Amino acid sequence: MSDFHTDNGWQKRIRDEILIPQFYRQQASEGRYVVLDKGRLSGRLQREFCIDTIFQAADGEMISVEEKIVRWPGYAYAAFCLETHSCTVPGRESQGWMTYSSADYLLYCFVTVDGGLDCHLIDFPKLREWFWNVHEQFDTFGPLPTLNRTMGRKVPIADVHSNVPTWIFLLSPAGKKEVAA
Repeated sequence: MSDFHTDNGWQKRIRDEILIPQFYRQQASEGRYVVLDKGRLSGRLQREFCIDTIFQAADGEMISVEEKIVRWPGYAYAAFCLETHSCTVPGRESQGWMTYSSADYLLYCFVTVDGGLDCHLIDFPKLREWFWNVHEQFDTFGPLPTLNRTMGRKVPIADVHSNVPTWIFLLSPAGKKEVAA
């Protein structure tokens, strides 16, 4: 069974080593960004709104981001796993982040063979609207062998790119020079 705390710690390490210096520090106006992983308000923002990081854009707008970082499995991914049910355990059922997230963007990153990140910054409200109109055509995944037995849909990356505004960029492995996007 997967250990949420171990996986979450791994994701935060990748975020801190790659996403923060190469993405958030570059995008945030005057370095104004906040990662939401400590404190009561942070926990509430994550649980209730599915927001991992907030940053201020150059125009002053506050941008909220839900982050997903996926390990290198030995092959390139062809689909995004979009969570429809966070918990399927009888008596504890809950909807997944595709239902309740209030994020402006989903930043879905795949670790690459060299330890960098293949990043897809997706307009989340438009993704959610498109997804729920077509979700039944996509294969399901889960319940996963985790404590919550999460479920969702495997949505081809190409389908998302064709239907939802998405910005794609590569970030280099931690400690290496940034890869041009």
